[in-house]
Amino acid sequence: MKRKQTKAAGAAAVLRAAAFPLASALLLLPAAALFAGGPGTTSVQVLKTDIGPRAMGMGGSYVSVADDIYSVNYNPAGLGRLFLPEVSAMYLSGFEDTGLQFLGYGMPLPFKGLIGLDKPGIAFSAIFSQAGDFTYRRINADGSVSSRSMDAESTKVFALSYGERVYSAEMKLEGLELQIDQYLGLSAKYVKSELLGTYEASAAAFDAGWLMVEPRLGLSFGVSMSNYGGGIAYVKETYSLPSVMRLGASWQRPTIMDQSILLSVEYDMYMNEGIKNLRGGMEYHFQKIFNARLGYKAVDDNNGLTMGVGVRHEGFALDLAMAVSNEVYNTSQVAFTYKFTGWRIRDYKKNVQYRSQEEEPAKPKKAAKPEKKEPAKPKKQQQPTQKKDTDFFMLY
Repeated sequence: MKRKQTKAAGAAAVLRAAAFPLASALLLLPAAALFAGGPGTTSVQVLKTDIGPRAMGMGGSYVSVADDIYSVNYNPAGLGRLFLPEVSAMYLSGFEDTGLQFLGYGMPLPFKGLIGLDKPGIAFSAIFSQAGDFTYRRINADGSVSSRSMDAESTKVFALSYGERVYSAEMKLEGLELQIDQYLGLSAKYVKSELLGTYEASAAAFDAGWLMVEPRLGLSFGVSMSNYGGGIAYVKETYSLPSVMRLGASWQRPTIMDQSILLSVEYDMYMNEGIKNLRGGMEYHFQKIFNARLGYKAVDDNNGLTMGVGVRHEGFALDLAMAVSNEVYNTSQVAFTYKFTGWRIRDYKKNVQYRSQEEEPAKPKKAAKPEKKEPAKPKKQQQPTQKKDTDFFMLY
């Protein structure tokens, strides 16, 4: 009877832990249905780019992995896991003369957040992209041809993001002791686009994300909605932004010594275009320094493998990634990140990333050796005092 009550209590605790994210998902469904009106045309395609070499190397499967400054591009809830300020710069090299740059800074705040459970994380980020050059040729009245080169499209995206831990509790389920941590995050974006150096347009967009982490088992689940907002208008035409809903899960466990493996899978739905993507990836961590990554993305127009490597030393990190698909989508990324290790604002909660050192079994106590007692030194026998002869005194 007690066992049934324990199971029921554990199941109830899990349901309570999942109640908030489920309610949030239900609230997002009407919005998703509003955007999912069928295949259509969207603008500002740069918002669909996998930004960050670590994420790109894992096939873009990052919504449940988010734990650094690049969380702003996938799941802002991951900012609640920052424990040190960090800054990162990334460069993407694309087809011919296309390119993209990312610059971001994130830090945990020195005070508790809205829920009052933990110190939240905040981030500022900017994206600058160039879609190549366009050559405009015109035949003049005298029959001569004049040409002018201009930017085909340039885009700037500025974002302010916030993430916070909103739930933390221990519970038991089927004999397992679970530690459930949940995070929520929001981002506000300003998007500015320019076509052919002449037509300008801007729009506002929002991101929202939820993340649940079980550090003891190395499990995490993530849900996010990105680029939610109105359209962007060029002259008289208005185009929707590429809104995307991401659902993902990941599992991380130590292997041998100071090594670990991370596996992730993700399902993306582009609401305005009717596109669905399946992504998966892995990361192997060597000796707290090296990382090797491999991923695959099954995208309607961009299937293919991705791979990447990373090197870390103290607060510095260098990451590289490349996509191997078709000629147009063969892009590469390089990023440099620095964490300000001397400025610790909140305590570091170690993930299940390295094999924990097993406690050495207690050695049996050796029986105490009896103390060697030094043999008692023989006491000097006092020589008997000779009685003085009384006759001596008498003679004296």
